[in-house]
Amino acid sequence: MSSQPVCPCCRSPQATQRVAAIVAGGTQQVRVITADLVPAAGVARTNLAQLLAPPRQPGGGWLIIVLLLGLLLLSLPASCMITTVIVGLQGQTFEAAFTSGAAERIFAGVAGVGALIAVMITVGIVHLGERRRREAGEQWNRQIARWQQSWYCHRCHVAFVAGSAQAVAPEQFGRLLTV
Repeated sequence: MSSQPVCPCCRSPQATQRVAAIVAGGTQQVRVITADLVPAAGVARTNLAQLLAPPRQPGGGWLIIVLLLGLLLLSLPASCMITTVIVGLQGQTFEAAFTSGAAERIFAGVAGVGALIAVMITVGIVHLGERRRREAGEQWNRQIARWQQSWYCHRCHVAFVAGSAQAVAPEQFGRLLTV
């Protein structure tokens, strides 16, 4: 086990404590019954534990699914309009085209092409976003590593990374993690 680092401000190791220990000690799982008798659960943190909490892990996988579904839903009315235009350009009434089955075949072709375009756009966006997600994950890993090396001085009320001369108020703790 390593010795406690000294605070960059007061040079004392006696008042320092790991940030992770402060967050763990100041965080509780809470279960309550609301006024309308519905059970609810959550996390309660002290103010200091909230200020020193670890950075959130990046997410975002659901956004691609929403994008694809949105594009597919938008392609349906567009397919209906394009089918109507094609039937009109052929000089047929829509009722005659519908009765003969031509409208269904045109709609199926247009909708298939629309769905294919929607999937291709989504794949392109996923491919372009992959690098950004990878970089965000790497940045988060660096931030977590710094967070695990972070300490708090109860005497000076500052947070610092072990071995660093920089110390900040808890409200500015995020700045230490992005260096």
